[in-house]
Formats: sequence, C-alpha cells, structure tokens
Amino acid sequence: MIPLNRGLLISLSLFLIDQDIKGKENCLHTFLYPCMGTTFKVSVHSEKPRNELSHIVKGSFKIADKMDTIFSDYSADSEVSKINQLGSFIPQKISSELSELLKISETLYIKTNGAFDPASGALTRLWRLSRKTKKLPNQESIKRAQKASDFNNLIFDKENKKLTKKDPSTRLDFGGIAKGFTADKMLQYMKKNHLNSCSISAGGDIVVGDPPIGKSNWTIKIKPFGDSDAHKFEIRLSNGAVSTSGNVEQFVQIEDIKYSHIINPTTGLGLTIDDSVVVISRRGSISDALATSISILGKNGFKILNHFPNTAAAIIDPGNNKVMKSQNFNKISE
Repeated sequence: MIPLNRGLLISLSLFLIDQDIKGKENCLHTFLYPCMGTTFKVSVHSEKPRNELSHIVKGSFKIADKMDTIFSDYSADSEVSKINQLGSFIPQKISSELSELLKISETLYIKTNGAFDPASGALTRLWRLSRKTKKLPNQESIKRAQKASDFNNLIFDKENKKLTKKDPSTRLDFGGIAKGFTADKMLQYMKKNHLNSCSISAGGDIVVGDPPIGKSNWTIKIKPFGDSDAHKFEIRLSNGAVSTSGNVEQFVQIEDIKYSHIINPTTGLGLTIDDSVVVISRRGSISDALATSISILGKNGFKILNHFPNTAAAIIDPGNNKVMKSQNFNKISE
C-alpha cells in the first residue's frame, strides 16, 4: 500500500473537541514513528496527560517493530527472510504472529482466486530487479518465478505452527497485507489499554477505533483527482479500516511503458494501468490485501467482495476521469 498524495488524496480528518462539550479542551494527540518503510501515525482522543498517552503509544510502536522483524523480506534477519532462504521439505517452526497471518492469507488466497498470494515473493524479487535495472526480465525467468509463486507450494501445519516449502525457490512476501495487519494489532493494543478513540495510519492504510469524543464517526476525505473537486467523496467510519492501492508514486518506465510496483501474476510484470483502488472493511488486514487484489482484477474484483461482509471498494480511473464503486459502497461509507 502506498500514500496516494498525488492524483488520489486521502486525508484523515482529525476532529477537535469543542470546548463547549462539558467544558473540556481539545484532547487530540498525534504520534509519529518510522517503521516498515513508511511512517506510522497514531492519533488519540483522550483526556489523559500526554506523557501517559506517550507511554501507551510507545507500546504500540514496539508492536510495529516486532512485526517488522517477522514479516520484512528486506532484512536478512527477519523470520520471513530466514524461511525464504530454506530449501525444500524442511519443516520450520513459526511464530504465532506468522501463523495467524498465514491463516488470514490462506483464506484471502482462496477467496480472491489467487489474486492475493503471500507466496509470490519470487515474482516480487524478479520485478524489483527489473525496476532497479529498468530492463524487463526474460520469459524463462518469469516462468520460473511464476512456478515458484504459488501458495500451494507451502505445507502449512496450523496445529503445530510449522511451515514447509515444496519448492526451494518459493518465497514469502507479505508486502500487500503486513501494514494493515500491524495496524490491526496496534489498535487492539490501544483498546486493551483503554484508548478506544484512536486512529492508526501506515502509508495507504488507515485503521480507526471508536469515533472522536462528541462525534459519531471518523471522516476520511477522498479527492480522487488531486486539486480538482471532481468526484470527491467522504467515508464516515468507526471501528473499521480503509486501504488504498495504486502506482501514483511507485512505478517505473521501461521501453516507453509505465509499469506499476503491483505485479500481475499472469504476466509476471507490473500492472500497466493507472487505476487506483480504495477498499473499506472491518479490518486493516482485509482492506490492505483486497486493495491490491482489486488493482489486479479490475472491475471484476468487485465480485470477490461477496465473500467479505461489510466490505466495499471503489476504482479510480484517472484516464477517463471517473470513479467506479461497488454496489454497496455508499451504504457502507456513510
């Protein structure tokens, strides 16, 4: 997920508490923390002293750090990287967090017909090299990566929390879900510590808890075409998540073609469309993964929403200056 701060603009409205409400002053506190290649932003509405809030929020940032040591495929010391380096048919004991995310990912893999696949790291690795060198991979390399990039290449023993690779070239990549999953965990921690009215954003993922004091919800303002007011809309949400996906910033131009960082598993190359996607759901892990999946599937991706209650999506098409929304989008976003 990426922050779409050009073209598609998403801003979380941080409400101020009216001083007339029980005579209380503004109780909005914001904290920032760099992690997972982005900046996590935690905003809390509370009457507690800032130093007390800071102590709790730091605990949530420790969760982000822990998740990074598990899911990062950039760090050679992460749990995922160590699994990626293993050969075939070597059972590996995995952490509770990785086991939990694999369970969620397996469900998503099935319900998206493979559009979301956490075992697609071989394709990701190949495409990163292409983005760096600005040269397309050859067909032989693509076919090898495609063969390795399949969740069915994994043997997942849920009961004993063990993972085995059938193909030594199969690599895990949770880039399309880890931030949303982490934001979910952070929100759970905040609520456990009685800070229910808060929001957590990480790049293009926003997870919110109870609404700000004196308000009925959080408001997320969407301006699909930047400075233009065309097709602008608002999402009103509490205890839910919004995620975005697109290639506004992360793209590469090769041989006069603009490719996204999001990979089309059918071609093994980055997407060549400029569409961006917004997904609303109850959990950040779901909205995060589905935003990427619908980017790949296009309008046909609206069909997979039938498998996910209280979930809706919109596709922003800048080329035709229009926004396509799933049938239930307006109902869920209000």
